[in-house]
Amino acid sequence: MIELAGYGLTQVSLTGHRLTLDSDIFDAIDLASAPTMLSFDSRATRKRIEALSWVEKASIERVFPDRLEVHITERTPFAVWRLGERHYLIDKTGRVLATVPPNMAPALPRLAGDGAATEAAGLFALLASYPDLARRIEVAERIGERRWTLRLLGGGAIALPADGVAEALARATALAGAAREAGIDAIDLRVAGRTLVREGRGGGQLAGHAADAGAATGGI
Repeated sequence: MIELAGYGLTQVSLTGHRLTLDSDIFDAIDLASAPTMLSFDSRATRKRIEALSWVEKASIERVFPDRLEVHITERTPFAVWRLGERHYLIDKTGRVLATVPPNMAPALPRLAGDGAATEAAGLFALLASYPDLARRIEVAERIGERRWTLRLLGGGAIALPADGVAEALARATALAGAAREAGIDAIDLRVAGRTLVREGRGGGQLAGHAADAGAATGGI
């Protein structure tokens, strides 16, 4: 009777989306379960749409007598995160947007390790003050879900502490140029007030010195 009176939902207008499939949005709207204006639950529908991986925000407007206007704001890719053998496109909050091939979006930062996705925005906000260093990072690897090691293009690494990252980055930037000229392969800043270095491309030497000095273990 309500549909005959002109309150049946017969039209849906979608705008704002580019990477979210129309079919996924229509499935979330689920008009079949609420075919009239009066039975349609805008709040519940918005939550279902915003649960879609690419959707950051959805707005729904009822336009009487029979139309819904749905506007989608999509999330912005921030980095490619490697976890095990898989690579994921994520946004700044760490939300997974899609599974991608390793070479997807080469201009985006590369992350690795458990916990890296949710902590990366804070690290790269600090790195914004050190653009030269940021450009040299091949992969920012989260170690033990508590600290970062920056793997550098062309080899080498900078091991950062769990706390005092901003200060450690300032020290790393001051040392980086001289370290390259001196053939230093890695810089370990895990111990407050102490800088440990490793020459050449050998493995394990720096990590051994760091452990002797009382630094956090778990690899550089």
